Amino acid sequence: MKIRWDDLEALLEVWRAGTQERAAQALGVDQATVSRRITRLEQAANAKLFVRRGGRLVPTAAGQMVLSRLGGVDEAIGAARSALAAAAAIGDATVRLGASSLILERVLVPGIGFLIRRYPGVRVDLLCSDGAAAGQGVDVELRFGRPKEATGLARHIGTITYRVYAPSIDPEAPGWIGFAGEFETAPEGLWVAENAPRARVLARVESIQAVAPAIARGAGRGLLPVFIGRRENGIIPVSDVVLSRDVWIVASEGLQETPPIMATRRWIEDAFAAVHLTETRPE
Repeated sequence: MKIRWDDLEALLEVWRAGTQERAAQALGVDQATVSRRITRLEQAANAKLFVRRGGRLVPTAAGQMVLSRLGGVDEAIGAARSALAAAAAIGDATVRLGASSLILERVLVPGIGFLIRRYPGVRVDLLCSDGAAAGQGVDVELRFGRPKEATGLARHIGTITYRVYAPSIDPEAPGWIGFAGEFETAPEGLWVAENAPRARVLARVESIQAVAPAIARGAGRGLLPVFIGRRENGIIPVSDVVLSRDVWIVASEGLQETPPIMATRRWIEDAFAAVHLTETRPE
């Protein structure tokens, strides 16, 4: 005989409530339906599952055996119901999320599957916030450094640490890769300008993403986040941590507690945890 979940649910509710009447109220059905479900289970087990004692229904040895196997299932069903309720609250929402190209390409895009599987009702527009347009027209933003203005949500989400890397084929390479454009005045660009001999800066790039392949191809040394450097072939670290940048998640007043923003925030936290930003995290 096929066992139905609603029969097992009735069994659990009778055990909790102590009577079929209260179980029926909790399940939103009539008492006859609960009785019928318990009878089906007893027929399948060929044994009584409850006996009446002191005005309550208590499980028999057979009933206890079945109930002992249902705890994990009950928790899983409860979690599924919570997820369904959250999905219903989220609805068909679009969240505009701004972040630097580094975080977009190396943290958020690799973790996009988490969002799609866990919060299928949420859609995200991933917008590059490098440069002067940072923070404009977005619902949530990932920023370097603590925000100075008042905001509805401002939470530290991680710290990106940097080391100097060199080509593995030539660890003593004297040349350097510097930064141009807007990155020239960013902390990464300023660090290279202050620590690399100017005459040794043989190439400059406008993106951190370009540094690792340039190093691997022998262009010289360069500054990279450790969570990128540890995964790239053809490069090795040649310094301790020389620079750290804190990342904050920011949302506007009035949006931070809405279900779509809360779901997006939890996804961002998962995505950051997955890449292990600092040297002290496990590989």
